[in-house]
Amino acid sequence: MTKLSDRLMEIYRLINQAARVADIGTDHAAIPIALLETNKSSFLVATDVGLGPLEKAKEQIELADLDQAKQIVLRLGDGLSVIKASDKIDTVVIAGMGGELIAKIISKIPDYLKNAKFILQPNNEEIDVRKAIEKNGQYIETEKIIYENRHFYEIIVAKRSQQGIVKMTNRELRFGPCLLKYRTSTFKNKWQERLDHSKQIEKILEKSLQTSTKRYDSLQAEIKTIEEVLK
Repeated sequence: MTKLSDRLMEIYRLINQAARVADIGTDHAAIPIALLETNKSSFLVATDVGLGPLEKAKEQIELADLDQAKQIVLRLGDGLSVIKASDKIDTVVIAGMGGELIAKIISKIPDYLKNAKFILQPNNEEIDVRKAIEKNGQYIETEKIIYENRHFYEIIVAKRSQQGIVKMTNRELRFGPCLLKYRTSTFKNKWQERLDHSKQIEKILEKSLQTSTKRYDSLQAEIKTIEEVLK
């Protein structure tokens, strides 16, 4: 199988056997290629908004020399707009983008994708993604956190809720409901790093004569919240 990074391998593991997958922003088509190599998926749509990345994906698919290469359909376009009802997609992967962009993409889910499983991996602003999930009437089924190349990546799996909007607390939106529940060592390492950084800023602000009370109070509240989560 094509070698995947720890981040992409975790996404690969979250995809069900025989899934029909749309990989939005596919870049090098690493996940679609791995899924076909292992017969884990029978049909894939790999999309990108840029022609360059899509050409790279095409090159990688050709290099992989897959017998089933025709099962990967490449499409140029923005977000979910290039996915058709006739594709019968049941799993959508959106990985390696900013959280704000992912939130924008999933705010426009067509009816024929409402029941799909969404595997989302923002590079930042995870709170924006969780807010969009909540607004969509989806719920978070599971979450993973990976440390790779000196960066922490959160992977969020969302599905349609049968009970309507599932409200999350502010803390769940910030830290992740599933990540909060299990608090793995990687999760703790991420927030310890964030806590240390916040305390460094706190010391700088304490010495500054121009620091606003509002900013300082906000930072102290942030520190207190992280400390409580890490207890």
